Amino acid sequence: MLRRYLLVPVLIGVLTGVSAVVFVHLLNLITRYVLESVVSYIQLLPAGEGIRQEFTQEPTRPYLLPLTVALGGLISGFLTYYLSPESAGVGTDAAIKAYHNRERLSIRSSILKLITSALTIGTGGTSGREGPIALIGAGIGSTVAGLFRMGERDRRIAIAVGLGSGIAAIFKAPLAGAIISAEVFFKRDFDIEAVIPSFIASITSYSVFALFFGFQPIFSVNIQKLSNIYPTLLAYAGLGVVCALMVRIFIFVFFMVKERFDRLSFPPYLKPALGGFLAGLVGMFVPSAIGNGYGWLQLIMDGKLHDITLILFSALGIILGASLTLGSGGSGGVFGPSVMLGGLVGAFYSLFLNSMHNLSLHVPSMVVVGMISFFAGAAKAPLSTLILIAEMTGGYELLIPAMISVFITFFLSGDRSIFPSQVDTRLDSPAYSDEWGLYIIERLRVKDHMSEPITIKPYVHIEEAQDLMAQNLIGGLPVVNDGKLVGIITKSDVLKVPPEKRSSTKVYEVMSTNLIVATPEDTLGYVFRLMMGKGVGRIPIVEKKGSLKLVGIIARADIGRAIREHKA
Repeated sequence: MLRRYLLVPVLIGVLTGVSAVVFVHLLNLITRYVLESVVSYIQLLPAGEGIRQEFTQEPTRPYLLPLTVALGGLISGFLTYYLSPESAGVGTDAAIKAYHNRERLSIRSSILKLITSALTIGTGGTSGREGPIALIGAGIGSTVAGLFRMGERDRRIAIAVGLGSGIAAIFKAPLAGAIISAEVFFKRDFDIEAVIPSFIASITSYSVFALFFGFQPIFSVNIQKLSNIYPTLLAYAGLGVVCALMVRIFIFVFFMVKERFDRLSFPPYLKPALGGFLAGLVGMFVPSAIGNGYGWLQLIMDGKLHDITLILFSALGIILGASLTLGSGGSGGVFGPSVMLGGLVGAFYSLFLNSMHNLSLHVPSMVVVGMISFFAGAAKAPLSTLILIAEMTGGYELLIPAMISVFITFFLSGDRSIFPSQVDTRLDSPAYSDEWGLYIIERLRVKDHMSEPITIKPYVHIEEAQDLMAQNLIGGLPVVNDGKLVGIITKSDVLKVPPEKRSSTKVYEVMSTNLIVATPEDTLGYVFRLMMGKGVGRIPIVEKKGSLKLVGIIARADIGRAIREHKA
């Protein structure tokens, strides 16, 4: 117990926090020598990462950007292809896939992800830092679980704990990191076992990271108290609708671009270079799509950027840039671009309404709510994003409008997630097949597993019924007359009749007419409960409720076979 809830989480948290520190230092180093020195682009920074008195809103040498991003993609593509193929693309999704498929993530994949992601983002690729550190943390969790010789279940929890601690550190949000470790793997479920160790690991990794980069939130924003409460809440509901639409557009474009790159016939390690070159072309014209663009959101929150056209083109540029960078196999994460998109959508929406209808919507508040609403819809993680808003702003003033916007975005954004390895519930996860056991049959229908019935007529002798059961190795026969089910006879019914009378006794004299039936649309779980409750081993299947037309039969053996098939 002490090992599971203290020793292992603390070790995961320390190692993940240190990895996050190394990752950010390496990223800053590459950014300084590539984006700043070569492209001559000094990025804006959010308030929690330092204030720059001098920055450039666009590169001085933009024509070099496609080359630097392509070079970063080429190097990361080679490293990934030859050393760690599992770390390609979106880091969080790779961790989700490992969680569900019982895959082991090595420390090598974590180190490679750290290097390749720093190269991708530091050379100007449109990507986020949170995805890479999520995979790095998950790899650390898997490795630590292996060192302690933990079982499959505990290893799975360790992966979740590592992922959450990575998010907690890099986003300076320990509570949201702990919750996302239990939520992000499912669209409509929750891994409650991961929560307690994730609290310990997330607090630890956050503390380690903050020792080097400060404890203040990433963004500095002055949140106003709500005024004109009902019109304002209605405006936040509208923001939820707009975010849901943009989530659908982003997911569509992202996977369309990914499918196009997957179809290309040239070597996989060259695809990130091509994607990087194209993303660099986008960044030439849309500077907010270069690297991590959080500084642009801070500029909007500070009231220094209110050009609606620029904000709109920034959102479109990030959709294209992130799709090209990550869809081509480049290393990074989709968390950051999702947050950026949501913030830009919130800014555009509020500025547009203020200009068209003379409203007085508070733009920074709309930016913050847009950030979390968009990610909640894209990642299907509404609970952790609601908690994130309090940690980002340092208060709870936006909690109610955020709840409205997040719910609407989550509900209207569709079933598709930006993480394709997510599953709906634990019943859909291969990792839980051994633990769920018979619960699997609650999702299976009788029609897919019933057998063709062997029947007998009511007016034949029970000796014939006995022989038929012996020949087919079954324990009972449905009794059918004129196509209708009239009863069922079992071995126990036959054995009640003395052997010398079985050749003269008719089936209808001993058969049971207290029929227990099911329909093809019933679940195997319902049938299994019937069998257990009535003490029978097989149940006739009739066409529909109220009908006596026999269409099949199902036995305990059929249910056992179905369980084995779906656990395989």
